[in-house]
Amino acid sequence: MSADIMSTRLGSVAASLDELGRIGGRPDGGVTRVAWSPELFEAYAWIGDRLRELGLDVEIDAAGNLLAKWDTGSRTPVVVGSHLDTVPSGGRFDGALGVVAALHAVHVMKAEGFEPERPLWVVAFMDEEGTRFNSALFGSRAFSGEDVTGLGARADLTGVTLREAMSAAGYELERAGEAARAAEVGAYLELHIEQGPVLESEGVEIGLVTSIVGLRGYRVRLAGEANHAGTTPMRLRRDALAGAARIALELREVARARKAVTANVGKLTISPGGANVVPGRADFTIDIRATTPAGMAELEELVEEIVARIAAEEGLEVELEQTFTLEPLELDASLVDLVERAAVAEGASLLRMPSGAGHDAMLVGRRAPAAMVFVPSRGGVSHSPDEYSSPEHVELGVRVLTSALRELLGKGSKVIHARRRR
Repeated sequence: MSADIMSTRLGSVAASLDELGRIGGRPDGGVTRVAWSPELFEAYAWIGDRLRELGLDVEIDAAGNLLAKWDTGSRTPVVVGSHLDTVPSGGRFDGALGVVAALHAVHVMKAEGFEPERPLWVVAFMDEEGTRFNSALFGSRAFSGEDVTGLGARADLTGVTLREAMSAAGYELERAGEAARAAEVGAYLELHIEQGPVLESEGVEIGLVTSIVGLRGYRVRLAGEANHAGTTPMRLRRDALAGAARIALELREVARARKAVTANVGKLTISPGGANVVPGRADFTIDIRATTPAGMAELEELVEEIVARIAAEEGLEVELEQTFTLEPLELDASLVDLVERAAVAEGASLLRMPSGAGHDAMLVGRRAPAAMVFVPSRGGVSHSPDEYSSPEHVELGVRVLTSALRELLGKGSKVIHARRRR
């Protein structure tokens, strides 16, 4: 083992996750590293320092993505990673596992003296969660060539806009397009916790992701009339909160009546906010997901119909804005097969499964072959301080990832398919 590898002194994957989890750590055990925050850039520095010790060249591109390159060999690079941002008081595994796993995979291959026949890039994408500015997958969108400049006016709860946050961190929104590199990529791999209960309930160690669900995001504003709660008769009220509640409950029933569909109202604010005041305004979000384009189209129609109908019945004015849209994606079958071979070689039990959560892979996977590996989540919990995957499962996931990377980077590897361009 060379001196630079020995100096890195990486412990177990679980130990690395614990150490990284202290950055942005909270008293409740959760982690808060939102987009463009000092905590997120501190996490970048933590991972970047260790990748530099392994001999990789590390940069942060114009969209705020951390990119570390093992530039060797020829042909198109293999990209591996995930994200380091979190939801407020989120867990230590979501996203971070994929980046830490890539670090450990490089460490193992370097220690073995493995010489890749093509470049390897390790990536931590900016703002996968979208929790601060409602700009989910910002970094992978820019990396994949999408124009993200239209998101600049979106503001966080304190009124700071995305454009302002980028500027404060030393970045210019208008230059984010310089991060577009997905057209150069030969394959993309991402290790992630499942964020659901399937693997644990089935007693399976590794999930092979075959597809990623489609998503639509909405911002809804209902305007009624604020008035005295004691003197305004029930039949004469224009209660914005009542309208929002009816919409949320009806969307829940719509989703319950269909397979592989979800609907969620995740943010809700009302005003004026007095205990004895009828709410005159309600602002909330809607998140809908389906695994097929047909299911997605049906949900879109239902959201528009339900919101308009209930607003009219409650005597409310309504604004409905679609803030986010992504189509379902089938992951690359040949690359999924390659990962399956790696898992079999590690003696892991396997399950092919769809992902009900969105991931950076669904952006990169529209431009290059992509595959994802899941490890079990205890209780199916995610986006919470209680999020947990056992050290045994995360170590196995890293071994599977490393084995898949060896095959992709070795002499016999080749580009799985021609790159997709949509």
